[in-house]
Amino acid sequence: MTKVIPFVTKDGSSTLFSKHYNQYYHNPNGALAESQTVFIKRLNIDDYLKAHNGELMIFEMGFGTGLNFLLAAQAFLKSFSNLHNTGSTALHFYSVEAYPISTEIAATFEYPIDWQRDTMKEWFSKSMKGLKKGWNHYQPEKDLPIFLHLYWGNIQEITELKPFSQCINFYFHDPFSIQQNPECWTPGIFERYKKWGHPHAKLSTYAAATQIRAAMAVTGWQVYKATGALGKREMTIASLEELPNRVLQKQQLKTCDLQSLIKRWHAGEWIPYGN
Repeated sequence: MTKVIPFVTKDGSSTLFSKHYNQYYHNPNGALAESQTVFIKRLNIDDYLKAHNGELMIFEMGFGTGLNFLLAAQAFLKSFSNLHNTGSTALHFYSVEAYPISTEIAATFEYPIDWQRDTMKEWFSKSMKGLKKGWNHYQPEKDLPIFLHLYWGNIQEITELKPFSQCINFYFHDPFSIQQNPECWTPGIFERYKKWGHPHAKLSTYAAATQIRAAMAVTGWQVYKATGALGKREMTIASLEELPNRVLQKQQLKTCDLQSLIKRWHAGEWIPYGN
């Protein structure tokens, strides 16, 4: 467990300040607004659920306060309520966290949102109870096909995704910044994502540094610029397939110069973080 200080952001939602990393878990201007924009909206999770009958697999780097999991579950439940055939419908949410927070702190979180179920307010704190090193598997409510697969440790320790493998649809890349947590932004990380991902997998992150985009590019990801959340100029979207122009226009994405990024990476421009 790590030392953290609870903090209420400007949109009324909870976050934490990490003494270990000297950073907030979310944007102080709005934890809820940032997560909703960067991950749910930017990756068009709602549209994907409608098009794929509610089948969704997500991998998240940095479980943190559990907000991204709850928002994914909220989107899933909205879609689930409109489905007639739910035989294969399920949300499998994988996440890795090196420093889980305590159940006491988890129970204090508040978000200004109307959850699909009132009991969702307790899902995060309950998922922290009895947490052990390695994989932890949790189904918040037995009548809902929602499954949290939480790994306590470092992503470098994960050799396979249990109980599934190589089928992630979306990556929520949400660790602390590269300045404070460089090991989570290396090509090795994005290579793992590529191995586990569906051929059409996409990734979203709040970060926009050229070095980060280059680390994605050298491992075969298509990399795009997007408008950032809460006043940030840019963020980054990546895809294992090249996105057609109609998608770029609809989602207001701009293609990065991959060859330039790759050339700069191999020239060693970003050593020591390039290892």
